[in-house]
Amino acid sequence: MDVIKELQNSDFFIKPLPEKTVIAMAYVPFQNAVKLYSPEHGIQTGTMFPELNKPFMACDKDGGNSDD
Repeated sequence: MDVIKELQNSDFFIKPLPEKTVIAMAYVPFQNAVKLYSPEHGIQTGTMFPELNKPFMACDKDGGNSDD
């Protein structure tokens, strides 16, 4: 069986947000592994989790690309 599927069906799986949330309160969703990169790709991108792979794109103060 796939390790990710085992975790999703186990007691370790956490719902993304708490059952009871409060209005006007900031929440960061819990991360549950859905898919993993290969070790080689994870080292290249800096993360094993595709959901966290958010490459930095530099922008100037007006929100445009710094190369423009």
